[in-house]
Amino acid sequence: MKFSIKLIIPFIALLIISTGIFAQNFSAEEKRILKKARKNLADEKYKDAQNDYLELIKINPKNDFTNFEAGLSYYLSDFEREKSIPYFENALKYSSEDTIPELKYYLGRAYHINGQFEKSKTTLAEFSSFIKKHTKAGQSLLNETNYRIQINDNSINYAGNQNKNIKVKNLGKNINTSYPEYAPVFKKEDHVILFTSRRKENLGKMAVDNLAYEDIYVAKRTAANSWELITDKQELNKYLPKNFNTRKHDAGVIYSADGKTLYTYKDDALWKSIFKDEQWNELEKLNKEINESQFNVPSISVTKDGNTMFFVSYRKDGYGGKDIYKATKNNDGSWSAPENLGPKINTEFDEDAPFLSNNGITFYFSSKGHEGIGGYDIFKSEFINGELSEPINLGIPLNSPLDDIYFVIDEEDQTGFLSSDRNGGNGGMDIYSFCSNCPDEIINVIKGILANNDGDSIDDASISFNIINPDSLIGTTASENGNFELNTNTSGKHQITVNANNYEKQSIYINLPDTSTTADIKINLYQVETETNNYQIIHLTSDVLALNQSDTIEIEKTLLTTVTDGNVPTKKTPTPSNVIAEYQGFFDYNVKEINTTSSDYLAMVEKAVKEIQSGKTIAIQIESSASRVPTKTFKTNINLASLRGEQAKEVLIKTLLAKGFDESKFNITNINAIVSGPKYIGDYKNTEKYNKFQYVKIIIK
Repeated sequence: MKFSIKLIIPFIALLIISTGIFAQNFSAEEKRILKKARKNLADEKYKDAQNDYLELIKINPKNDFTNFEAGLSYYLSDFEREKSIPYFENALKYSSEDTIPELKYYLGRAYHINGQFEKSKTTLAEFSSFIKKHTKAGQSLLNETNYRIQINDNSINYAGNQNKNIKVKNLGKNINTSYPEYAPVFKKEDHVILFTSRRKENLGKMAVDNLAYEDIYVAKRTAANSWELITDKQELNKYLPKNFNTRKHDAGVIYSADGKTLYTYKDDALWKSIFKDEQWNELEKLNKEINESQFNVPSISVTKDGNTMFFVSYRKDGYGGKDIYKATKNNDGSWSAPENLGPKINTEFDEDAPFLSNNGITFYFSSKGHEGIGGYDIFKSEFINGELSEPINLGIPLNSPLDDIYFVIDEEDQTGFLSSDRNGGNGGMDIYSFCSNCPDEIINVIKGILANNDGDSIDDASISFNIINPDSLIGTTASENGNFELNTNTSGKHQITVNANNYEKQSIYINLPDTSTTADIKINLYQVETETNNYQIIHLTSDVLALNQSDTIEIEKTLLTTVTDGNVPTKKTPTPSNVIAEYQGFFDYNVKEINTTSSDYLAMVEKAVKEIQSGKTIAIQIESSASRVPTKTFKTNINLASLRGEQAKEVLIKTLLAKGFDESKFNITNINAIVSGPKYIGDYKNTEKYNKFQYVKIIIK
C-alpha cells in the first residue's frame, strides 16, 4: 500500500534557496544555525528544521527570508501545516514587493489548507502576476495556479452547502500516532477495525521513502466508545492469519460480506485467507489477472456474492495514474481479465479506494481528478441498469482541503470510517469515524487542580479516570503545575485515581451528567498524623460535579501503617506467599535499561523457565521506581519510572520468547510505576541516598 503524503511542488527549485540571495549581515552564530536549518529542511527533518528556524527568528524576528523558510518547514511537513501561515505572513510583511516572488504561492496554498478559501483565492491570484508567462515553465506554473484558484471556488461552494448532520471524529491517540494510519477495515459484528500503520515500532527496516514498512493493527471499540489496540495473540488470531506481519509491507484490505474471507497485501500483491475450522488459513496469492501490474495498489472491494471485484492498479490501458478496474470470478474460482471502469470514473489523475455498498448499488471511491476541494476527495456513483452514474462529491465535512480516502460505510445506520490528513490530526494520515443524523455527543470537560492541604500544587502526578459501569479506563493525564484536564463522552459514576510523588495512590468518585458540561474541580491530597494512626485523605470539591448535589465535598480516608526513612506514610504490602521468583535491579541516574546479564536476573529467568516447563502458566508483576531527583531527559520522574517498567516488560518478554515459549505461557498482570524516596534538596550527587529508589522489581507467581 505504501501510503505516504508528500506535497507535490511544481517548481522544486524554489526549495533550494541560493545562499547568494542572503547577502545579509548574519552573525557567525546565525550562519551556523541557518546552515543546520537548511540541511534539516532539505533532508525532510521538518521538526528539527522548525526548531532551528524558531531560534533564528528569536534572534531577528523581522528577517523576511528566515520567516519564509520557517513557514516552509511547517508547510512541507505532514503535521500542523497551518502553522506556516503566521511565518509566511511575517515574511510578506517584512519583505519588499518582489523579494520572494514564490511567497504568495505558498501563503495561498497554506490558506487553503486552513480552510481560508477566499484568502487563498485572492493570494494565488496576486501571485499569478509574478509568473513569467512567456516561458514553458511559466505556463505550467500558471496552469497550476489557476487550478488552485478553481479548487478554492469549489471549496467555497461546498463550504456553503455542507451537511451539518454529518459528524466526523478522530479515533484518538490510542489509534492515531505521529506516523501515517489509514485503510480501516470494519468488522461490524465484533466492533473491530483492522488498519494499517507505518509507525517506527513496526517489523523490518525503513522503506525507501524513509518511513517504516507497513504493518497491520487491530483495535476494538470499548464500552466508553473509545478504541483500544488488541495485543493478545489469541484474540488477534480471531481476525488475522498467524504471523500476519512480515519485515516488508503488510496491509489489511477488506473482509468479504460474510466475514469469512480476508484480503490482504504483501510482496506487492493481493492475497486472501479463508476462515475455516475456527482459524484463518495460510494466505493465498490471487491469480495474475489481478496481480499483473508491476506496482499493485491494494485497494479492492468485493460484491456481496463474492463474484465481482473492484480494484486499483497502474496499467497500460489506464487513463493516467492509478485507475479502478473490475474483474469477475470464473467458474473455476479464478478472476477474469480486468476491465477499466472508463472515463466516467477514471481520470488522468489518481483514483483509489473503491468501496461498494452492501446493496450493490452505491459505489464510493477517492479521486484527485474530479471536481474536488483538494487532494483526494471522496465521491459516490450509482449503478443504474448496470452503468455507473456521474460521480458526486460527498462534500464537507467528509472531504477536506487535504487528502480524504479509504471511505467505508455501513449504509444501514449511516456510520463508517475514512482516512484523512486534515488539520487537527496527530500527524500524517489519521483514521476518523463518521455518522449521519447521529445524536449529539456528550462531551464532559473536566478541568482540575491537584493541591495539598495548604493549597500548594502537586506536580508530577498521574491522574486516571475510570467509568464504573461498565468498568473501563477512559484515560490518564498528568498534572502540570498542579493543573490537569480530561475530555470524555461518558456519563454516570466515575472513579478518579491519583498517583502522586510522596503520596499513596488513592481514589475518589464523581458523577458526570448526561449533557455536555465543562466543570472545574479541585482535589486536595494530604496526610495527617494522630496519636494512634497516620492517615492520607483525598477530597474533591466542585461547583458542578458531585455524587449527590452541588457543593458536596466527597472525602476518602486511607489508613497508613508505616513510616520509613523520613518518607511519607505508605501502606505496607505483604509479600505474596506464592512467589516463584523475585528480582530487583537498581539504576544509576536517568538509566532505564535493566542488566540482563546479572546473576539475579538469570536466576529469576531460570526459575520461570522451570515453572513453565512443568506445564504451568506464570503471572508476572512489575514495579518500577524513580527517585525524586528531577530529570530533564525524561521530563517527569513518573515518566522515567513508567519507561523503566515498560522496558523491563519488553526485555522479559523477549527473554522468554527466546527460550521457546509463546506468550500464552506467561501473563504480565500489572506494571506499577511509582516515584519514591526522600524529598530532593539539590543534593543529586548523594547517590547512596537516592539510588536505592531507582529500581525495577519483578515478581513471578
